[in-house]
Amino acid sequence: MESRSMSWSYLFSIAVFTSCTLALAANIYNCDEPLVSMLPQTSFESSSKLSASHSPRFAKLNRRDGAGGWSPLISNEHQWLQVDLRDRVEITAIATQGRYGSSDWITSYLLLFSDMGRTWTTD
Repeated sequence: MESRSMSWSYLFSIAVFTSCTLALAANIYNCDEPLVSMLPQTSFESSSKLSASHSPRFAKLNRRDGAGGWSPLISNEHQWLQVDLRDRVEITAIATQGRYGSSDWITSYLLLFSDMGRTWTTD
């Protein structure tokens, strides 16, 4: 089974993905299905973490436990967050938010993807 992962440079916030599924009987697409909220903690990796309470497993929307989000140890363009979505999916939206209870958030990021986690591309 091929995996698809997402990686960001310079990300300090929380992310969620949605995908589209086709309801065959009605031939209607549902594009509101969350992908990240149900993933296990092992699906999240990062270049570094500020502390155990800032680890990548907290990189989900509306998490209030831990420090309220993922934060890297150093703030530079070489930091990344990787999420293994387990299967190949069509991503229709990405939402980010700042760390819970703080005014820390990201203003831009680079989205890369890979099927096997070795070669990353923006296409």
